[in-house]
Amino acid sequence: MTSLVVPENEPMRLGLMGGTFDPIHVGHIACAQAACEACGIDEVLFIPASVPNFKRGRRLAPAETRLAWCEASLREHAHFHACDIEIKRDGITYTVDTLRQLRALYASDVELCFILGADSAASLPRWYASEELAELATFVAVSRPGQALDEEVRSSLEAAGFRVEYAEGLMVDVSSSDIRGRIASGESIEGLVPEAIRLQVESEPAYCGVKEAGVEDAVCPEMNARGGVADDALSDAFFEARKAELVGRVTEKRFNHVMGVVDAAQRLAEIYDVDVRTARLAALLHDWDKGYDDEGIWKRGIDLGLDKTLDPWVFSNMPQVLHAHTAAVALEQEFPQIPREVIQAIDRHTVGDENMTPLEMVLYCADAIEDGRRFGTIDELRAAVGQVSLDELFFRVYEFWTLNLLSRRHQVHPATIKVWNTLIARRGSKKGRE
Repeated sequence: MTSLVVPENEPMRLGLMGGTFDPIHVGHIACAQAACEACGIDEVLFIPASVPNFKRGRRLAPAETRLAWCEASLREHAHFHACDIEIKRDGITYTVDTLRQLRALYASDVELCFILGADSAASLPRWYASEELAELATFVAVSRPGQALDEEVRSSLEAAGFRVEYAEGLMVDVSSSDIRGRIASGESIEGLVPEAIRLQVESEPAYCGVKEAGVEDAVCPEMNARGGVADDALSDAFFEARKAELVGRVTEKRFNHVMGVVDAAQRLAEIYDVDVRTARLAALLHDWDKGYDDEGIWKRGIDLGLDKTLDPWVFSNMPQVLHAHTAAVALEQEFPQIPREVIQAIDRHTVGDENMTPLEMVLYCADAIEDGRRFGTIDELRAAVGQVSLDELFFRVYEFWTLNLLSRRHQVHPATIKVWNTLIARRGSKKGRE
């Protein structure tokens, strides 16, 4: 690992930037420069990940190659250094592990400052081991000029114990996946990556993992906005990449169900004037964590900190609903470019909520009436599509599922009763007004 000479008895602010850097580009460097200038950071470590958990099964340039790219790109920046701490550490890459290790390496007068994009900063309370993260480092959120985090997000980060400083900088319109795409199509990447590695990358396109089985790379949460514009989560490329990844996460039967929900969600979105691309993405990802068994989903929930945020009884006794919550947290961490409304729809697709948005109602209903469902009064619900309002369709579907659970003597989530009572009260108020 690069060793930094820290002047004796002098405090120092050490910036940290992590990511796959496949490849590193000018956006990463511009973000680090903005953080240094705005927040008085003395040195910055660029930390390439080894194999992030969410990139399993997808091709990345070798870790040593990505480290070498960082080293070559940073030579002209005296205060920027490549660091191999994550490459040398086996297993899943979590930011908290890196911060623990660096905290043990450096004296107490070296302040660790984790640099990230402002959009990623908003999700910090949902990162793995977030409470410990808040204790280990100061976080520097870099945004585009005039697009700093709003006061509500700032307040929520402060309430969660995070020390956050803010910087505005020129965020270059480029992403690593865009660069790989350009290489694959024979386009120039001049000006997008440091000149020190441009010729090497262009001459060895295989190193960038371009067009591997038609799968486009996703941006890891700690890197996403540092490097400029994130991949478009509503694009066909992103959808197909997650679809290909889903095949390895769930059974064939579950995958077929998911694709049925995608079809149903698109139909419902068109009928009820909801954005179709948003609906199909929510549908594709809603069972992202359905491949875990009970023990696995409990462990997944603990790893994501949900044992501390969910109702303890629900967490212990209803593993069948946890996949919605774990998927929402994990997806937001791994792919912060996914619209917040999609994440929330995924989180609410099992139990619902008292104030469901149109997108959330579309997903909830699509999950029930997709063509693979063959029990109860599903056909009656399908026939109601387009004949009744979306609110009414959601009420009927919610009624169907609640009665189904009761008839089979299953446990009922405490929130289900609350949602049901709210729906009934609203219907009563509406009838009274009429």
